[in-house]
Amino acid sequence: MKSGIQPDQNVADLLSNWPAVIPLFLAHHMSCVGCSMARFETLADVTRIYGIGLSLFLSEINEQVNPQPFEKEGK
Repeated sequence: MKSGIQPDQNVADLLSNWPAVIPLFLAHHMSCVGCSMARFETLADVTRIYGIGLSLFLSEINEQVNPQPFEKEGK
């Protein structure tokens, strides 16, 4: 069973459902935010178009969507 955001995730749906990922797209200088093509493209498509490593980008997105709980030092 798949967990987290996957390469076949639609960009427009991702941005709509998890707006917290918008800064990641902007940090990578991706024009997906507000782009009319975002509803037709997947994460795999846009990482290929922008020359960004898919694994790295998915990791960044999944960290934002499913953040790890903060652990205090010394525990």
